[in-house]
Amino acid sequence: MTELDMFYHFIPDIAEMIVYQRERTQEQRIQWKKDCIEYAKSLSPFVCGFTRKTLMVIDNYLEKDGGAKMMKIDDIKIYPCFAAQEPKPEKMQEKEKYFEETGALQSQIILDGNGYLIDGFTSYLMAKERGIQIVPVRYGRRQIVRAGHKPGGKPYSWELPETLVDRVSVGDKAVVRTQKGVRTVVVTAVEEYAGNEPEPLRMVIRVKKADRI
Repeated sequence: MTELDMFYHFIPDIAEMIVYQRERTQEQRIQWKKDCIEYAKSLSPFVCGFTRKTLMVIDNYLEKDGGAKMMKIDDIKIYPCFAAQEPKPEKMQEKEKYFEETGALQSQIILDGNGYLIDGFTSYLMAKERGIQIVPVRYGRRQIVRAGHKPGGKPYSWELPETLVDRVSVGDKAVVRTQKGVRTVVVTAVEEYAGNEPEPLRMVIRVKKADRI
């Protein structure tokens, strides 16, 4: 029996699992997935692989309210800045450990409106390494601000946290982290992320709105 045959055979059971998991907390879901994987490992590699993929399908349905959808991994576009940046080994080991325990990707794969990955690159790499053809993704946005430490000085870039997207304007003061500690800079530009910045970007801590006339 192939994985597809098994999936169709167990559709009623999978639907029942989805209904049951909707009533559980995130912590309970994670523990349930860990238990499923541990049990599947005791059976066979085939059952374990099938279980992991089934759990990803269940995750997708549970996350639909948050805008998640399933997508072929080969259809995801990668900005050069991600392709050129090798994740730290310890970070990938953490992702692998989580995947082994839960059968799920630890962080969401987030795409911009043009289908380019803007977050979740380690999850993308994990899925590619494991041969996972279909992955859950959601669409989002990233914005960066440009500012100098003094008027007319060299511009630097920082990323806005999601809570500040579309809420910052030129002239606002941003509190940011730099190599020399926390500094306050004046925003000279606000731009949509376009994959031109070296990853990872430092985050803006908070913003003080400029007085408007």
